[in-house]
Amino acid sequence: MRRSKKLLLFEDFMSIGKELRQKVEKYITKNKKELNSLADEDKFDEIYQHLYIGFDIEPDSPEGKDLKQAFDSIF
Repeated sequence: MRRSKKLLLFEDFMSIGKELRQKVEKYITKNKKELNSLADEDKFDEIYQHLYIGFDIEPDSPEGKDLKQAFDSIF
């Protein structure tokens, strides 16, 4: 499994809401097989697209940026 190359500052991680982190953790657990497969193929754009669709959030919105940041910090 490949990990995102982006580092997240501790302050940024703590600014992500606990509820959002929990939802993202559940999403990752539920979709672990597919996410790992896409990550192994370095298809992070597809991963993020599935994430935004799954949470029904626009990628360029503040919520979308928080969602991506939460995902990157966990996955």
